Amino acid sequence: MPPQAVLYSTRRGKGNKMPVAQGTSISPERLRGLPQEAALCRQRPLDARCLPARRLVACRGTPHHGFTLIELLVVVAIIALLLTMILPTLVQAKLLAKRTVCQANLSGLGKAAAMYQTTYGDYVPVSWANYDPAITTNPWKSWYATLLPCTPGAAAFNCPGASDTGPFSPIFHSKQEMCERYGDESTFAGSYGVIYQNAKDGYLTPNYMGQMTRGHPTWSLAFSTLPGVSWRDPTNSIYVADGCFVNGPVTYPTIAFKGGGTSAIVPPDQPGYFDPVKNRRFADRHLGTNCLFLGGHVLSYPTSVLDNMPAGSGCNVWTTE
Repeated sequence: MPPQAVLYSTRRGKGNKMPVAQGTSISPERLRGLPQEAALCRQRPLDARCLPARRLVACRGTPHHGFTLIELLVVVAIIALLLTMILPTLVQAKLLAKRTVCQANLSGLGKAAAMYQTTYGDYVPVSWANYDPAITTNPWKSWYATLLPCTPGAAAFNCPGASDTGPFSPIFHSKQEMCERYGDESTFAGSYGVIYQNAKDGYLTPNYMGQMTRGHPTWSLAFSTLPGVSWRDPTNSIYVADGCFVNGPVTYPTIAFKGGGTSAIVPPDQPGYFDPVKNRRFADRHLGTNCLFLGGHVLSYPTSVLDNMPAGSGCNVWTTE
């Protein structure tokens, strides 16, 4: 058998030889049948040096690249660093978003209180409990149950930063839950609290037993919002704010100790505010405390600022005097 040969085309140009077929034995009979140009070609033994460069590369195979261990570790380290930088920002953004929703809820409650004032002559409800009609002369409703008809529903009284721990929690689920519980069951509920203190000295109102006494959320239904009557400066006085019942550390307790709801907030100048067993205080749910003022506006304060406001000073916003 003749040796393997490759057919070259002798086109114009010196040394310009192009393989026509590779690895093929060509017989004289086949050469006689080819065109004249091809007939001028001769047979040569197959030589790897004559193969095109691209053919040789293909024969050796295409190289495959992968990640080394060091490259993978570098990528993981970069991702971890980015997460460390981004996560605190995301957490803070989430808190601020909830604070905005909470402020919108309080603003809605301010509008509900304004509607109540329009109907009942400049009064706002302050009672911290629902009183059982079977045992009281005046079966007052709590401030939140009284305002409920002026709002879209129970959800308007829920702070988005409060925890839902069931029927007795800072979250209201229904009108029945808000209005048909009495005594302690109605005071250990809700995520917003009314300021729990005496009205301005000299302001007398009928209590739940029909007696005229100094106004206080324990026994009074409502306070007058006229300047100098129940509040020295009602426009710039807190009416309702983020509140919680804390059974745990007194100073800025963690969420684990804020599971209990409350309908009232004891002012920081009273001993009950610092009672570690039964204090009702401003809640720092949103990097601070949201406060609804009797003037209808909503502001956010650092909780420590509210706690340390001197009673009776001109800058105090939670006192009636």
